[in-house]
Amino acid sequence: MKWPLLIFCCLVLSSVKAQQSYSLQDCIELAFKNNLELKGQELNIQQAENTLRQSKNAVYPSASGSFSHGLNFGRSIDPFTNSFVQRSISSNSFGLSSNWTLFNGFSTRNQIEQNKTNLQSEYYASQKNKRELKIKITLAYMQVLMNQELYSIALEQENALARQLEVIKETVKEGLKAKTNIIDFEAQLAASAFDALTARNNITLSKLALVQILGLSNSLNFEVENMTFNNTGFNENLRNDILTGLDHQPALKAAELKVKSAVAGIKIATAARYPTVSINGGLGSAYSSAAASEFNYFNQLNYNFNQYLRLGINFPVYTNGQTRGRIKAAEITHKVLENQYGQQLQQLSTEVEQAFLSTRMAYEKLSGAGLNLKAQQLAFESASERFNEGLLNSTELNTFRTNLEKAKSNLIQVQYEFQFRKRVLEVYKE
Repeated sequence: MKWPLLIFCCLVLSSVKAQQSYSLQDCIELAFKNNLELKGQELNIQQAENTLRQSKNAVYPSASGSFSHGLNFGRSIDPFTNSFVQRSISSNSFGLSSNWTLFNGFSTRNQIEQNKTNLQSEYYASQKNKRELKIKITLAYMQVLMNQELYSIALEQENALARQLEVIKETVKEGLKAKTNIIDFEAQLAASAFDALTARNNITLSKLALVQILGLSNSLNFEVENMTFNNTGFNENLRNDILTGLDHQPALKAAELKVKSAVAGIKIATAARYPTVSINGGLGSAYSSAAASEFNYFNQLNYNFNQYLRLGINFPVYTNGQTRGRIKAAEITHKVLENQYGQQLQQLSTEVEQAFLSTRMAYEKLSGAGLNLKAQQLAFESASERFNEGLLNSTELNTFRTNLEKAKSNLIQVQYEFQFRKRVLEVYKE
């Protein structure tokens, strides 16, 4: 009977969907793959690439071919004698033409430069979105880890109270303590169990938040890997390093390239004031059944073969103020984007200053939280000894226990805050 039972257990275990564990880097890569905003940004980049390719191709001449077949009934014009005839005439015509813009005020060249700049701007905008998403994922990931540790503390506290309650019950049976101690500890145990339930629910909610950012549909089988933290100090020179290289930040590069694109836009608008020089040429021939008796098909094509070459110059004399209006609009756009660049620079500087200050404060709080935990641990151990000696009641002991639990929770929260703040600075440094 053992073998069938063993096989059954193996089948049951194999049918259970294994929980998949994700590292922080796994989550970042998964979010980059699934994020709809980033996908839209990739499409914008592809569109900008296509626009740039089109503007580059506009430098080359265009060519087109034509063919037509006609059939006239009744009274028609003989294409050879140019006189009216009363007969049906069929005809063919062939043509090949080409047009090449030689000069248009450098509009094409500036359009290429603008499209190239727009492509670079879209790329840096995508990098900016990836950076912001990376920070968002890091925060959500650490929130899960922090809630898991807080839940472990809550369970540890609940188990410690349960063990202590059993000891109290034995001492009450022996008549060494009053029965009210049991009631007090049961109340404390119920409160601790509620705190553990709340902590477990916080894990579920934080996992759901992370899963939604990653674009997944199920958080039930989702687990995160633990991280190894280094709680030592951080580089004080990191702030100056980031501020010195602020020009290389994706958000600022994107804003800078938009200003550059606006400069090209002014040149494009100004090009409408200059003449346009173009050259076009073509080849053609035709066939008509009206002359079929004198010339066969190919002889007619050879006889009617024609070529032309034209040079055209278009001078803008009066444009109803449209050209001047477009130039003015381009200049205003340039000023607006310059102002936005200044705002972006100021915002980035503020963000770096705040991130550095927040990291330093979190580090200072981390040191204080560690000292506070040691002090509360000693105080609780001393209070426990006094409680066992009957010098302290259960309510007073619970106050020391609550302070110790709060100190543990504070240390965990400050530790994760410091690690998150430090990683934000590292992202700015990338």
